[in-house]
Amino acid sequence: MAATVHQLAETLGRAVDAKDKRLFEHSTLTAELATVLALAHGLSHKQADVVHIAGHLHDIGKIGIPDEVLRKPGALNAQEWALIREHPLIGAQILRPIELFGSKNGVAELVQTHHERFDGSGYPGGLSGLEIPLGGRILAIADSMAAMLENRVYHPAMTLDEVFEEVERCSGNRYDPHLCRDILLHAREISEVVAPHAKRWSNGEAWSVAGLLTDLGAA
Repeated sequence: MAATVHQLAETLGRAVDAKDKRLFEHSTLTAELATVLALAHGLSHKQADVVHIAGHLHDIGKIGIPDEVLRKPGALNAQEWALIREHPLIGAQILRPIELFGSKNGVAELVQTHHERFDGSGYPGGLSGLEIPLGGRILAIADSMAAMLENRVYHPAMTLDEVFEEVERCSGNRYDPHLCRDILLHAREISEVVAPHAKRWSNGEAWSVAGLLTDLGAA
């Protein structure tokens, strides 16, 4: 049963990513990074499994966002950003009726809180600090790291070293500082997770492949 749940979550995550070809394997990479961070922070394998599933499903609410907004080639206007900011709530509403996902600190709650920020400036609830479930705080970093490694409308792909620098810079404001410490202490494991994704995206359009492989060799 557990394997089936993970496979279903991965498939649904890929289905969401397929709505925007620029986000190849985004949900899978988010899930894998979140798992490394969860275990590094001391969570049990059972707890890390919940985070892993939520990582695959964190963007499922985007199926409720119009394609013309998700695929817009330029900057979003205020109304379009307001629509995008609804996706954590939509995702939680989709998942919460599933008994396995709807418990406290369960998958639905983590999906709902993955865009909250440690300083309270995130969305949809403006939660801060320990008000944000630990799994939500973990997903916030994992999702951001995966996004930074991709070419987006608003920024080019970053190297892994640049991502680590950004995590350190945002420690204590955007991200939980204890989790940022764990990320930086486990840079090797992070590199090993990222490198296969970079290799598979061999056309170089969505990953800074050379930089990531150099980072892995130097770690």
